[in-house]
Amino acid sequence: MSDYSDLALASVHQLSERGVDLQDIYDLTSVFLQQHYHFVADTVTVKNAFNLVLKRDEVNDIILTGLYLDALAETMPDSQPLKARLARDANGHNVDEILAIGLASQFSAAAVVHYGWLDNEKPGLIGVLNDKKDSINVYIDDILAALVASTAMTYLELKGGNKF
Repeated sequence: MSDYSDLALASVHQLSERGVDLQDIYDLTSVFLQQHYHFVADTVTVKNAFNLVLKRDEVNDIILTGLYLDALAETMPDSQPLKARLARDANGHNVDEILAIGLASQFSAAAVVHYGWLDNEKPGLIGVLNDKKDSINVYIDDILAALVASTAMTYLELKGGNKF
């Protein structure tokens, strides 16, 4: 963790505060690569790939912004109409998807496509976060899906490109 910038450390801390630790990201990425590319991912390279994703300030800006919006929505007065939409993750809101696409697009069109699949299928912790009723998690599930997709594509690049 000493290689992380202050911004990246803040992202890791906020992800953890909202229920996502680094191992969750590594595990989801490994499972994704196994399911879609049919090989067992090298754990060290998965970690290196995620570290490269987290080196970008723009990625951390998106992570921190989305997590802040989730936390802020929880403190929003019930009288605010937006709170009800956020609490149920209303279909027309789409700001969460826009942020996640902005994150994934930094890593390739394939990362954006894979984000879309992960957002639609909601495997593992992505679905758990999406379905939580005791907190507002509009943004975190999309951010996690985008991080997994981006880490997977970075993994493939580290391994010499998408030859699979």
